[in-house]
Amino acid sequence: MTPSEKNIVRSLVAVAWADGQLADGESSVIEGLLTGFDATEAEEKELLDYARTPRTLEKDIPLADLTRDDRELLLANAALLTHADGDQSSDETEVLDQLIQLLEFSDEEAHEILAGADDGALQLSSRSLKPD
Repeated sequence: MTPSEKNIVRSLVAVAWADGQLADGESSVIEGLLTGFDATEAEEKELLDYARTPRTLEKDIPLADLTRDDRELLLANAALLTHADGDQSSDETEVLDQLIQLLEFSDEEAHEILAGADDGALQLSSRSLKPD
């Protein structure tokens, strides 16, 4: 895995914990990303161990280390993560709004990224996003 991919996974862990718990569907999405990012066994263990501890958006997203492309990939995957149980709650929508602010996207930019993610939400369990 690249350092960027690790930062994206760590950030998604914070998104998953935003409601105070890490649901099974969210864990599955994170595990899918690890596979999609070709994580080694050691990297997978490191990041799954990291995911066991509650995280927050404000403290655990390494904003300074995320490129523009990383931020787009993070937001798209966060949108998919909020659909992990098949339904996006108002709390999850609020988390995405907070993330959009943290990542410094305009409303228009965020709308484009989220619209693209919505197209893949129905097939979430069978695929994850991977950078080109």
